[in-house]
Amino acid sequence: MEGNVSVIAPLGILVAGAFTIYLLTRLLKLNNRVEAVLTVLVLVATLVTTWMLIPSWFGSATAFFGELGAGGVIFQPNVLGIFIFLLSLILGGLVSLFSAESLSRDSRYLVYYPLILLSLAGLLGMFMTRDLFNLFLLTELTTITVSALVGFRYQQDRAIRAGFKYLIMSSLGTLIMFLGIYFVYRGSGELGLQMEIPIRTDPFSRIGAACFLVGFSLKAGVVPLHTWVADVYSQAPSAVSALLSGVISKSMLFIFPGVCLRLGITKEELGVYLMVFACLNMLLGVIRALKQRELRRFLSYSSIAQTGYLMFALGVGIYYNYTAAFSAGLFLFLAEAVMNSLVFLSAGIYEYHLDIRDVSALSGVSRKMPTQTFCFSVGLAGLAGIPLLAGFTGKWLVFSAAIAVNDRFAWLGLITFLISTVIGLAGYLPVLVHQYRPAENPAPASTSGKVHVSNWMAFPVGALALAVIFLGVYPGPWVGIIETLMKWLAL
Repeated sequence: MEGNVSVIAPLGILVAGAFTIYLLTRLLKLNNRVEAVLTVLVLVATLVTTWMLIPSWFGSATAFFGELGAGGVIFQPNVLGIFIFLLSLILGGLVSLFSAESLSRDSRYLVYYPLILLSLAGLLGMFMTRDLFNLFLLTELTTITVSALVGFRYQQDRAIRAGFKYLIMSSLGTLIMFLGIYFVYRGSGELGLQMEIPIRTDPFSRIGAACFLVGFSLKAGVVPLHTWVADVYSQAPSAVSALLSGVISKSMLFIFPGVCLRLGITKEELGVYLMVFACLNMLLGVIRALKQRELRRFLSYSSIAQTGYLMFALGVGIYYNYTAAFSAGLFLFLAEAVMNSLVFLSAGIYEYHLDIRDVSALSGVSRKMPTQTFCFSVGLAGLAGIPLLAGFTGKWLVFSAAIAVNDRFAWLGLITFLISTVIGLAGYLPVLVHQYRPAENPAPASTSGKVHVSNWMAFPVGALALAVIFLGVYPGPWVGIIETLMKWLAL
C-alpha cells in the first residue's frame, strides 16, 4: 500500500469502535445508556481526528491511501465529502444520545449502536473511494446496516416490512450500479475515478453512468423512485428516521454527480435531469403531505419535497456552472439535515411519552410538553420557510442564485419552487397550530399535568432547535465556510 495511512484513520476508528462496543456490551452486559455514551465517544474521537488531519490532507500531494496502478483501490479525501461526514458525525452523536432513552424499552440495543457506526463508515467510504467496484461494496454496506436499523423493532410487522422494503429497493439500486460497472469496464477497461484518468467518452461508459444515476436516485428518493420513503421513515425508530432523512439519503445527491461527470455525462445533461426531477419531487412531496394524517408519514413526504429543493439548487449550479447556486445547495443541505433531524426526533418524543402518531392527537400537547412543543414548532416553521429560521435562509439563497442566472429554464424551476413552498406552508401551519389547540377530550386532572422529558432526549432536540434558529439569524459563518470549500471543489 502507498500514500498516507492517516486517510483511512476515521474509517478505522468507526469500524474498530463498532466491533469494540459490541464485544464490550456483550461480555460486560453493559446497559443501553452506557453503550450510547461509548458510541458518542467513538464519534467524538472520529470527529476530532478528522478535524486535526484536514490540514495534512489538503496540503499534501500524497493525500491518498491505496495501491496505484491497474486494479488498485484508492481512498482519497475531498472537501465536500469531509464536510458532509463531519455533519453526519455530529448528528450521529445526537441521535445516539436520543436513543439512550428512546431504546430503553427495547432489549436488542446490543447491535443498534454498532450498526450506526458502520453505516457512517460506509457513507464516508463512498465519498473517499476512487474505484467504482469499491463504491459498490461500500454502498451495499450502508444498505445492509441501514436496513437492519429500519427493521430494528422486529416484533412489529410494519417495521419488518419497512426494513425489507428498504433492503429490496436499496439493493435494487446497488444492482443497477453493478450493471453500470459492467458497462464502464467493457467500454474503457478501467474502473478508477482518480482525477488524472481522462473523462470517458465511449457509449458504454455513458450507459454505465446512467446506471449509477438511477441507482443513486433510488437511494435518494427521487420521484418516481421514492415509493419506499414514506413507509421506511414512518416505521423505523424515530432516531433512525432522523439520521436517514437528515444526511444519509440526501448525501447521495452529492455523490453521483462526480461519478456521472467522470463517466461521460455532460453538465448540461445532468443539470437538466436534476432540475426536471426536482420539480416532480417538490410538487409531489407537498401535495401528498397535505393528505397525511399520520405524523411521521406527513414528515416523510415533506422530506421528499426537501430533496426536490436541494436537487433544484444543485441542478442550477451544475447546468449553468454557477458556483453560488452550488454553495446555496450545500447550505440548504445543512439546514435540511438539522431541520429534518429535529422534527423526526420531536415526533419520536411524542410517540415515546404520549403514544401520539396522528396529527389529530397533537391537540393539547403544548400544555403537557411546552418546551418540546416549541422545539417541534421551530422545526416545522423552518421547513415551511418562515423568516429568521434556517429553512428560509437556505431557500432565499437558492432563490437568489436561480434569479441571478436569468434563464427561462431556471425561471420555470423557480416558479415550481415557489408554488411548492406555498403549498407546503398550507401543510405545515395546521400541524404546527394543532399543538396549541385545547384537547378535544381533556384528560382527568390527575393525569393532565406536564410530562417530564428525559434529558437524554431533550438535549439533542434542544440543540437542534437552537441550530435552526442560529443558522437562520446568523448564517454568515457557515456561508463563509461553504464559500471556502467551493474554492477547492471542482464542479
